[in-house]
Amino acid sequence: MSNRYLQNGLQGKYAHYQTDMLFNGLSWEVAGEKPEDSHHSVWELLFHMNYWQDFILAELQEVDPGSPKDPSDSWPGSPFPSSEKEYTETVTQFLKGLGQATQQASKDSLEQGIGGRKRTPADLLMVLINHNSYHGGQVVYARRLIGAWPPPDGDKSGE
Repeated sequence: MSNRYLQNGLQGKYAHYQTDMLFNGLSWEVAGEKPEDSHHSVWELLFHMNYWQDFILAELQEVDPGSPKDPSDSWPGSPFPSSEKEYTETVTQFLKGLGQATQQASKDSLEQGIGGRKRTPADLLMVLINHNSYHGGQVVYARRLIGAWPPPDGDKSGE
């Protein structure tokens, strides 16, 4: 698989709204609003996306992140961030991780197994692309339901 396809996939290029812009213009208070009849707030989706992105990045570095004891561990305990600082730091961490994944996608050894296993960096990056794309769509939908879409810049690329 071409590095370019993985890099484009991580960014959502040619497929959907840019992954690194999903949270643009969204305040921490609004990110905690749970749409009626919805399972998750934008904050919960961000937390979950960030959790698994960090998990996959650790695997790419051949660090065993350890499986969560319970699937609910990858979701926050509250639909609301506890503070603006927590929200901002989580968005920043997500964007930093997305950048790290994009750098990983530029490497030459993407088809070699990691740590003697059959899973390759390309496999892990595809899991991340699929996961972020799925939940990124949920972020856009949740933002629409709470009246926070499109972002203030008005860009609806990929729709």
